[in-house]
Amino acid sequence: MISLQLRSVMAALICSAGWAQTPTPDAVLPAYFPLLPGMEVKAGNREAWPYDGESFDLRNPATQGLVKVPIQGRTWRFFLRSNEARPVGTLTLLARYKPILEEAGWSWQWEERGIAKRVAGEVETWLRIAPSGGGELKVVLVEKGLPRVLVLPLPGPTPVLPTGTENFPYLPPWPGAKLVASAVSQAPVGLKLSDGNESIALLNFIDKEYQLSAPPAASEFLAAYRAALEKAGWEIEGALRGSVPQIQANYSKFGRDIRATLRLSDNALGISVADVGAQIAPLSKEKPK
Repeated sequence: MISLQLRSVMAALICSAGWAQTPTPDAVLPAYFPLLPGMEVKAGNREAWPYDGESFDLRNPATQGLVKVPIQGRTWRFFLRSNEARPVGTLTLLARYKPILEEAGWSWQWEERGIAKRVAGEVETWLRIAPSGGGELKVVLVEKGLPRVLVLPLPGPTPVLPTGTENFPYLPPWPGAKLVASAVSQAPVGLKLSDGNESIALLNFIDKEYQLSAPPAASEFLAAYRAALEKAGWEIEGALRGSVPQIQANYSKFGRDIRATLRLSDNALGISVADVGAQIAPLSKEKPK
């Protein structure tokens, strides 16, 4: 879990490797993916996400080349292996599976690469099933869908600085998050003054750290917060899906100037906010309509 310290330390953490989200183990596979007799899901190699995504290889009908189709939604990743007494090769397992999948409503999009699609009503699901090492089949299922919807309150006309035990009123954490730490750090921030000149000021950031009992996948974290921020009138300055997924935003309406960074790492969420308007003279007197 990330420790909220000075922003310079946080910046160093962002560049470091080894941070990853933890998926939720899920023993229940969707009913439309049949589990053959004599097959089992390999223990310890199964994960499920309420929202994540994969790219599936398809042939480009115009050029006959390869095109990657990104599909996002509820996602499962797991390995299948035979539990029969005599070893069974992966090509044999795959040959057994293909007609069973077809009977379950799957249609091959690129059979040689194990890419199939299933459409039932409004539910569209994509599959990749391919041989892996150790006599196993690697399976990825993505049931197409949307990320969870977050609703962010609009910042009011008056700066509000939360205490150590309070959330930011306009940037609530991910649902189910628990506030575990709050600190103040300083960092230089570029400003555009009311006379049109640009300047740099050393400003205070309030850094809050939250513990997540069920952290989202990086793709859902970025998609959900980006949509919510934009709907609430924030401008997205940058979004990074790397070792530490983060999104940076700025709110500059109605005389406010708020800079925010949200970071996700393993089971921790960090939100850092500098309320420039509370520290520097307001840059605009625009009034809400």
